[in-house]
Parts: sequence; structure tokens; C-alpha cells
Amino acid sequence: MNYITRNNFYLIIIIFCGLFFRFYNLNFDDLWIDEISTFWISNPDISFFDSYNNHKKIEQTPYLFNFLIKVYFSLIGYQEEYSRIIPALCSALTMITLCFLSIHLNRGRSYIFTVFLISFNIFLIAYSQELRVYSTLLFFISLSLLLFFYQLDKDSNFLIICFTIITGITILLHPFSFILLLSYIIYSLYLFLNKKIYKKLYFANIILSIFFITFYYFFLQNTLDVPTWITQPNAKFFTNFYFSKFFGSRLLGLIHLILLIIFLIQIFLKKIQFKHSLFFIFFLFLSYFIPLMYGYIFNPIIMPRYVMFAIIPIVLILSHSIFEQKKIIKNILIFLFTTITIGNFFTEQTFKQIYQERRVYKPEFKKALEIINDSNFKYYDIKLDPAQKILTDPWSNSVNHYLEYLILDKEFKHQKINKSKFKDYFWEICIYDINKDNCSVENNFIITKNIKLNRLEITLLKKIW
Repeated sequence: MNYITRNNFYLIIIIFCGLFFRFYNLNFDDLWIDEISTFWISNPDISFFDSYNNHKKIEQTPYLFNFLIKVYFSLIGYQEEYSRIIPALCSALTMITLCFLSIHLNRGRSYIFTVFLISFNIFLIAYSQELRVYSTLLFFISLSLLLFFYQLDKDSNFLIICFTIITGITILLHPFSFILLLSYIIYSLYLFLNKKIYKKLYFANIILSIFFITFYYFFLQNTLDVPTWITQPNAKFFTNFYFSKFFGSRLLGLIHLILLIIFLIQIFLKKIQFKHSLFFIFFLFLSYFIPLMYGYIFNPIIMPRYVMFAIIPIVLILSHSIFEQKKIIKNILIFLFTTITIGNFFTEQTFKQIYQERRVYKPEFKKALEIINDSNFKYYDIKLDPAQKILTDPWSNSVNHYLEYLILDKEFKHQKINKSKFKDYFWEICIYDINKDNCSVENNFIITKNIKLNRLEITLLKKIW
């Protein structure tokens, strides 16, 4: 097996593993509350205007992702089993785009290591199996980056048009796309000051900036406030920067963070260098700096999944810097990263589900409905906090829609009731995500049975007269 054939063999095996773990048991868990909102909003049986109004009541992000899912459902059918295919596919495609990006930045074998770190990233795999925007956003960011650097080398009319369209879509997916756009602007300014002129790219950045400002000026006037449950990171955050979340464990995150800091120092000292490394330093810095500063000045907005795109510059800097080291150090680091990444992967449910029963992480709606269906009482209601009625009503509508969908799909004999007017026994479904883990029962009801499931409870109640 020659050098090229061996590299291609490794690459194919790594990509195959990444595909397998992103699609294996894709629909094992029921939808959780945020996914349920997307499932409700993207219902193809309702009009575009009703869908958009539902979106505005419950979401803080632009409508594009939910609209794309709505179109997708209208083409292949409105089935829960199909819902997570788009995020999983986007996560799989991200491996491909980052492979090409890594090859473009460095013609050595670092692209195989880049794909390995992305393919076996437990955080990315987890979000590839969730009906939310994050994996789709990550793919469009990776594709935008690829087109940006292709354009720097080729200065093509076709590429600049593709770059503008893809980056425009990225802007419409999430407000945090501003971080990517600002990174482009700063790096373009750096290139200009170094007398490297890219007129088409400068013009595209101006157009995209005007588009971003215009769109979000009107969007922010017609959207919900920033979620109140997000808290600003404490001092402990600055010892980790979500690396333990991004890479699967505290130890693994610490190793990634320490080596990243060492490589950044080496880059600044010009002991190592790879193509456009400065851009990825800008991008990584802004990925944390902007959300943190916004949180200190206005409201907290930073969470691991909101800045998961920071994984891209982290992985690229690490993989390319490792391959710039002396041979013995490079081999030691490759062995270290490969061993600890796969070792940690073996401890995760993503791998352990192959040979043992998988743990449930999301609310067990189907199991709750099965218990109710097998009981003598078929009526149910959803518990809501009366003090949060304005906020909980849209969530209640989305959950009701999902439960009605499951009841129809499973041919259960359940019926939703209004507990304030109901005189018989009924089941109250309390979802922790809506009620902040408070499943206490009102004084005018007696509890005859309580069953705790994952992230929800069902309680059989009887009204006291």
C-alpha cells in the first residue's frame, strides 16, 4: 500500500466512523422541549404565516432554519423519524468541508488528523442528533470559510458569488454569525494593510455587513428578549473555556487547552506557521470575547452550543501546529491525542450503545403516554406555572401538538382535558424544562400515583370537592 493509498484508506475509515456514530440510533431519544418547538413550528400542514407567528412566540433565532425544516417535511412527509436527518447530514458534511479546508491550508497529512478530531468529537456527535440549528449553522460556517480561503487564492467571480450567498445564509441562521463576519472584516483589513488587495472580497464583506445590520435591526424589534435562564460564566469558566464540554471530559479539555496555548505562543513567536493562522486566532478570540462582553454590558448570552463553531479554529490550530513540530514531538502528540480521544470515546454512550442498552437523556414522552394508555384513566393535562402563562402558553401549544402527534401515530386512546373543569381522575404531565423542576401539585388535588421518568413526571390526580 503506497503513501497516497494508505492516507486515503485512513481518511475513509475515519469519515465512515463519523457517519456511523452520527446516524446510529438517530431517533433513540424522544424530542426534547427545544426540538418540540421546531417540530411544531415546521409543521407543513399549517400556513407560512401561522408557522412564522408560532416561531416569533417561542424562538430567539431567525426563522430560516425552521422554514427549511418545514420545506423538508413538506417534501418527504411530516414524520418524527425523519426530523433529525438534516442536522445529522449537515454534521457529516462538516467533516468533508473541514477536510478540504485543512488540505487547502496545509498540503501535508494534517487534514487526516483534522477530520479525526472532528469525526470523533463527542460534542458534535451529540448535537448532530438534535433537531436544532446548531449543526446546520456549523456546516454553513465551515463552507463559508472554505469559500473565503479559496477566493483568497483564486480571486474568482463564481467563488465570490458562492461565498456571498453561503455567508448570507449563515447570517440568516443565527445572530452569532456576526462573529464570523467580523473575523472576515478584521482579516481583510489586515491583508489590506499588508498591501494584499482583494477588491471583490472587500466588496462582498461590505454587502454582507449592510445585509447583517439591516436584517438584525428589524429582526431584533420583532423577537423575544434574551433568555433569562442563561447566566454569565463565573471565574471557573476562564480555566476551561467550555473545553471539557467540547472534547468530552475535564482531562481531555485541559490537554486541548494547554496545548492550544502553547501553540498560540509558538505562532506569535513565529516558531511555527501555517497558512492564514492569524485569521483563526481572530476567529477563536472573537468567538468568546464578543458574547462575554455582551453579557457583561447587557444580558448573558454565551453557552457551549451557541459558540460550538469555536471548535473549528481550535481543531485547525491544533492539528496544523502538531504537524509543524519536529518528527518525534509530532508523533508523540498524534499518539497522545489519538489515544485519549478514542479512550474517552469508548466511555461515552455514543460508543457503549453498540454493546449495551443506551441511556435515556431526553424526556420520555412516549413512555409516559404508554403508561397512561395502559392505565384505567386516559385523560391528561400538562402542568404549567400560572405565573409564567405568557411564556409557557407557546411551549404548551408545541408540547400538546407533539403529544397529539404521538397519540395519533401510536393509536393511543388519550384525551387532553382542562383540569380546572374536570371531575374525574386524570394524569398531569410535568415537564422539568418548562416548570424548572417544580412538579408540586395544587392543594385542591390529591395524588393517587406518581411516576418519575427522565426529565418529566406523570401524576394521577383526583380533584377535591
